[in-house]
Amino acid sequence: MDDPPVEAPRAPGTALTSHERALLERVCAGSWRGAAEARAQLAHARWGGKDHEGDACFLLDVPAVPGLPRIPPPHDGGTIASLEVVDGDDGLGVLELWVEDGRLYSLDYSTFGDDTVEVLPDVRLVRGDA
Repeated sequence: MDDPPVEAPRAPGTALTSHERALLERVCAGSWRGAAEARAQLAHARWGGKDHEGDACFLLDVPAVPGLPRIPPPHDGGTIASLEVVDGDDGLGVLELWVEDGRLYSLDYSTFGDDTVEVLPDVRLVRGDA
């Protein structure tokens, strides 16, 4: 019997998956200060690698594109937007969009439990306005 094919490691700079893009579009859909700039950057964003292996998070690579706006201060570092992840009445965690130096930096999924989660949540479970 043949072994199943081994999936090649994902390289930084590759395209976002449809699931990753859908989550990012959801968290950038708000009307918070800097949301329009975040959406403009998202149009150019690529997968930037893993900051912490084994966690449901990933870095974003936003290339320097002429005319691409930066997210305005005070959002020049840290969490810029967060949304709850729920299943019915059960709170599962928080999806957080991070920014650094006016550019999208990472998307992190932090759960409320002690278990480390390696899979990003389903878009249907993301609630609220960032």
